[in-house]
Amino acid sequence: MRGTGVLLVELLVLFVGVSFLVEIFQRRFGPERLKAWMGGAPIVSALKGTVIGFITPFCTYSAVPLLLGMIKAQVPPAGYIAFISAAPVLDPILFGALWLIVGPIVAMIYVLVTLIAAVGLALVAQHVGVDRHLKPLDKPTAIRHKVAAGGPPALEPDSPIETSCSKPPDPWQGWPAEAQNAIGASARLMRSFGPLLLLGVAVGVGIEAVISPETAASVTTGAPWISIPTAAAIGTPLYSSTELFIPIANSLHNAGAGVGAIVALTIAGAGANVPEFIVLSKMAKPAVVSIFFGYVFTVAMTGGLLAHTLS
Repeated sequence: MRGTGVLLVELLVLFVGVSFLVEIFQRRFGPERLKAWMGGAPIVSALKGTVIGFITPFCTYSAVPLLLGMIKAQVPPAGYIAFISAAPVLDPILFGALWLIVGPIVAMIYVLVTLIAAVGLALVAQHVGVDRHLKPLDKPTAIRHKVAAGGPPALEPDSPIETSCSKPPDPWQGWPAEAQNAIGASARLMRSFGPLLLLGVAVGVGIEAVISPETAASVTTGAPWISIPTAAAIGTPLYSSTELFIPIANSLHNAGAGVGAIVALTIAGAGANVPEFIVLSKMAKPAVVSIFFGYVFTVAMTGGLLAHTLS
């Protein structure tokens, strides 16, 4: 496979790079600015999160650092849930590929279904208070304040901070110092999530080796009422980069799979997979992760059935 080594390197580089940029952004502009920009009525916050998810070329893995940044900045749940729901599936490259493979009508159905679903899930998450079901974030490391001799005792390096907005942030220390601090923060985040990334890619590649495009095509060419749920179920455990999903969709189309099955497989494969389950389980309680996967499966089936009916 082109695959495994290059994909893993791309994920690690993107993960560290995004972590670095998020840390620099929050230090330069402050979490309050991100919170204020992503605020507003729940529908407004959800739409903003969806837009960020659409314009950023992130899979779920590379979206994690920005998601953590939003949570730490106390962005409303509607904003960050819309972002993490939209980022993997509302991909301009996937949209363009579907336009070429199965036509503009199906591509537009794909975008509308995933957009409406992301906003809808975000509004529900805001209403039920999904933030209460997130696991505590890792404790930050050092507080940058120095304490003079004879002064009050310094905080321990692992002393928790209640929230990112509970005290005024330290002044901007200049690019060299801030870049060094951001590199350290990225390294700490990688130490926390790196093993999960490795495990997730290994599991995804193993599953993909068993479920080839030919195997998927052989079980998604029947009646739509069977092939579409089957395609959604097959897509859920798969993990591939966008570049690999495009030839898979094209192979299914050439093998005679219906457009509904192709849309269902694309939504399910891009929106949820076993590796993603492993990573998100570190951030949220099992019930939340399970509901999210059920949501992706339902959206995949809905999109597939609409594509079959309207195309």
